[in-house]
Amino acid sequence: MRVSKKILFFVTEDWYFISHRIKMAEYLVNKGFDVHVCCKDTGKASLIKKKNINWHNLNINRKSVSLFQYFYEVFLYVKYSRKIKPDIIHFFSMRPILTGFLASLLIKSNFLATFTGMGFIFIKKGVKGFILRKLILIFLKITLLIKKITLIVQNEDDRKFILKHFIFFKEKVKIIRGSGIDIRKYKFTPEPKSKKITLGFAGRLLQDKGIDCLIQSFIQAKKSVNNLNLLLAGPLDLNNPTGISEKKLNEFLRIRGIYYLGNLEDIVSLWKKSNIAILLSKREGLPLSLMEAAALGRAIIATDVPGCREIALEGYNAITVFPNDVKATTKAIIKLSKNKNLREKYAINSRKLVESDLKLEHICKQHYKLYSNY
Repeated sequence: MRVSKKILFFVTEDWYFISHRIKMAEYLVNKGFDVHVCCKDTGKASLIKKKNINWHNLNINRKSVSLFQYFYEVFLYVKYSRKIKPDIIHFFSMRPILTGFLASLLIKSNFLATFTGMGFIFIKKGVKGFILRKLILIFLKITLLIKKITLIVQNEDDRKFILKHFIFFKEKVKIIRGSGIDIRKYKFTPEPKSKKITLGFAGRLLQDKGIDCLIQSFIQAKKSVNNLNLLLAGPLDLNNPTGISEKKLNEFLRIRGIYYLGNLEDIVSLWKKSNIAILLSKREGLPLSLMEAAALGRAIIATDVPGCREIALEGYNAITVFPNDVKATTKAIIKLSKNKNLREKYAINSRKLVESDLKLEHICKQHYKLYSNY
């Protein structure tokens, strides 16, 4: 009888696993894998367990940057890994990677690490940010010299960044473009038949996702497009250093035409109400929100930064702008709002882009092939 291969995922929180990785985990379960995930329960862990996925509570404080908290998390990673004894351990996102790399020195397994963007530390400017980046890169290099860890990035810019700093580990770097989109669920849908023009934003309400620039640009654009609305969907994230406060969100909602839908379970409903998808991030891995919007056939406004430029192609399905450029963003909003033919052209191209190589099945097969090598 064939023994099933055991895999353990380390992610920060249950909501992230559900939105970005649960479909891949289900795919692996159907392929005979014994799938485990360690993450914090924010009230959604029961949804993971319903999918025949073994869930383990990782009670961590993502907001804390203390060394005590860091070593406590390392202890938890080692504890769960030794208890579960997985054949493969996969870390997702910067914090689990930094924790997992140190823990890996005390664990016997096969390791993979997915960079879902470079994290706020690699965006942060100033002396402190520079020093932190240098220390992190030195730590990662030392760990890679000791342990065999496969590095996965989601876009070409991040691949170049990794290869620039880890030139001797070229064979360890793979590119898998995001989480994948279920094109049967996210079907092409014509934009709403309404006199109103609606911008849709989906994501955590962070300064790093350009929320301040978005609000300022909306205010300016509304002077020229009176029937313009903005729908915000996504959670506040007070554990992130760039997360906006509830007080600030309420200030936004006092602006005419801005509506907050909360943290939607059904993100399709947002894009069905929207004419244009907008994301003004400073950096991404490969933004799921834009992939979902593109699958439904939405024209896009996005920043010309790593991750976003993989799904938002200037002149093809999107207008791209530089981060924090209110003037250019305002101009882009006005242009797309007043040009239905251009929106329809971009909508068709958005769908084509997703169907080419961002389909869920394609991404799942890439991961499965990697895991099967161990």
